[in-house]
Amino acid sequence: MSTGEEKVGFLAKLKYYTTLTLGTTACVSSFVFMFMIPWVLDPSISTLMANFNPDPVVCKTVYSEQRVGNTNCSWSSCREGCTKELYECDMIYVSYMNARYVDEDLIQEPSEDNNSTVWLAQGVPLLINIKGCGYPSEVNCSVFSMTYGGEGEYFPCYYSRVDQNLVITNYSWDKEVQSLAMALLVPNLLCGVSLAIISYWWYPGCQRRRCQYQLPPDQEDASINTPNEDDDDDDDDDDDDDEERKRRFKKGDRISSSKGRASQDEEKEVDTAIHMQEIC
Repeated sequence: MSTGEEKVGFLAKLKYYTTLTLGTTACVSSFVFMFMIPWVLDPSISTLMANFNPDPVVCKTVYSEQRVGNTNCSWSSCREGCTKELYECDMIYVSYMNARYVDEDLIQEPSEDNNSTVWLAQGVPLLINIKGCGYPSEVNCSVFSMTYGGEGEYFPCYYSRVDQNLVITNYSWDKEVQSLAMALLVPNLLCGVSLAIISYWWYPGCQRRRCQYQLPPDQEDASINTPNEDDDDDDDDDDDDDEERKRRFKKGDRISSSKGRASQDEEKEVDTAIHMQEIC
């Protein structure tokens, strides 16, 4: 096998395995994007639409309860797994001030006289995030209950400016935007680039020279050896002209030969007539 044939064979194998890899990447990216919708996109969009206060405020746990049973658990402050059935639940209720959280040691307990004016909301449910659920290792409900379940405990929290009864423990606008952008761009970009390269290599319309696209090396030689359709048409026209000339030439030969035979017959008749006159 020559060096050129070896090179063409190598490029053909490279193109095949590259196409297989790109096709697999496109399929996997599509499935990943579909799984990102409930896990990342929906929580991030809901969190951004809730318009949480970017600065943490002072929260205080006023009541907590742990329940067991499907009928007893209508909601939960934390749940490991957003799709599993809710059987055990931790219900934590908090009150929060209109004051930025700096340090727990600097927090002063408001008096009963101005208690209603200091607290923006009292006895509202506390959630670990906008959905109140998540997956390990980001969500650990046991640690969450131990950290925020003690009555009288002060800690930073974030409340929604759209719904003041919605309070969560962790919030970062930059992190939510980054998660949203990554979930949208990465799988769709991988899928789009993979499909674009596959289409460029295998779509017949992109491999014609009139489209000014460069053919892959393994197809370049085949395109050179393939005769042009216009040349084939010209060759067919030339063949038709040659056949027409041959038919005309044969027809002329038949006409000339018939004329020759007629003249020979006339000469024979003249000679016969002269010979009969001499005899008489």
